[in-house]
Amino acid sequence: MNYLDRIINLYTKKLVIFFLLLAPCVFIKAQITIGTLTSPAKGSLLELKTQEVTFPVSSIDISNVTSTKGGLGLPCVSLVDRTTLEPFISIGDVDWANASINKIKDKHIGLMVYNTYTSSDTEVDRNKIFRQGIYTWNGEEWDLAFKSSPQTSFFPCPPFNLPLPAISEANDPDLVFDLYAVYQQRFTKSGNNLFTSSNTTLGMIPDKSSDKLYSKNELDYVVIHYDESVLTISGIDPDGIMKYRVKSVNPKPTSFINIIFIIRD
Repeated sequence: MNYLDRIINLYTKKLVIFFLLLAPCVFIKAQITIGTLTSPAKGSLLELKTQEVTFPVSSIDISNVTSTKGGLGLPCVSLVDRTTLEPFISIGDVDWANASINKIKDKHIGLMVYNTYTSSDTEVDRNKIFRQGIYTWNGEEWDLAFKSSPQTSFFPCPPFNLPLPAISEANDPDLVFDLYAVYQQRFTKSGNNLFTSSNTTLGMIPDKSSDKLYSKNELDYVVIHYDESVLTISGIDPDGIMKYRVKSVNPKPTSFINIIFIIRD
């Protein structure tokens, strides 16, 4: 062994010893705190905080605040399709084409982003409908976080008077009525002069997750009951336009239609 070989061998041994000594530290630091020099709580791999809380009074007490400097900034993206990982992975990418083999969908479960893209009100493809907010990939599609709970995923259509101009003849076209327009008009102060609230600053009844009215493509429209002696309902399109035919222009006092709006996922 010449002199150069001995030098290389010596440094190789030192590097091996160095990494062996470092290994325990790597495992110890598998749990990380960013913002302070303290260790994260047991069960947390990563904590972001600028101050410690030793003995909080409760989980919601001011003494349990761990940051006064800021929070987690998620990456802002413009999602493309509810069922793909675009724009991160193209549907033409070989990994996506072989998704069932390499499990690329499963490997990205839990991926979280802030979507800045809002689809237009005319979009009818469910997989192309987005609003601004936090989305999480569940292995098959993007889920909007903090959406309405199942207990509030539908609500009744406001009362309205359905026009009954004349009894429909066999060759007459179907009459149409805009159910979405009823919702939009009744739920806004600007469109409803009878709108009165205990909160004088309230100008509309908003969707809690986005502080706005639902758009046409965010609702499904369902008729669950109507007086068949007065009319026949033949269908409702995705924008809430209901088609109907009139059987009688003299509805009874007990004649009514039950309609609900379902908030789409």
